[in-house]
Amino acid sequence: MKLFLANINEVRPEHMNRISPERAEKAGRYRFPADRKRCVAGGLLLRCFLGDTKIFTDEFGKPRAENGVCFNLSHSGDWVLFAVGKTEVGCDIEQMRQCDPVRLGKVVFTEGELDLIKKSCDRLGIFFELWTKKEALLKCMGKGFHRAAKTVDVRAECFCENGEEYFMKTKIFADYTISVCARERIDDITIEFVSLDQEFMNIYFKNSGKM
Repeated sequence: MKLFLANINEVRPEHMNRISPERAEKAGRYRFPADRKRCVAGGLLLRCFLGDTKIFTDEFGKPRAENGVCFNLSHSGDWVLFAVGKTEVGCDIEQMRQCDPVRLGKVVFTEGELDLIKKSCDRLGIFFELWTKKEALLKCMGKGFHRAAKTVDVRAECFCENGEEYFMKTKIFADYTISVCARERIDDITIEFVSLDQEFMNIYFKNSGKM
């Protein structure tokens, strides 16, 4: 698995010409500039690493590449996260913010997960670790939150169901929590920071679709 992070503050108006027409139309519908930039940055990463292959969404809303490459996108705050792997992948990035971990946790966490939060001296940190792991797992499984969040328990780094194994890892980056999930074991999370400047984009578009 490979992970890439791009900062939305590097998005420029001319980048609209480097993403797919569908993505550009979607970006144009956003009311707030930050949301528009996240959409454009995601589109640039898709073009860089997947080339011109068609992207479609399945019945659960998960984006898929027509050429079969396994990938996933997530964004929060100033960053867009892109994951690509040899097997199904899911990723989630969340900017940590003050909240009531126990009150919010009652909505999505199992009793075991909620108990882990209650016993922790870092309730906020555990909340976002579990939240991002759960999101990454459900996205990897292809269901997202179309499946009830409480039906999966992510206290461990592996989740097994119907003979299938899903492996998860979490990393803290500044005030962001990043979790990834894949059908293959994940030894460690290594993130490559992607610059959206013109020189970099030209290099990657020249080799578009090659890993």
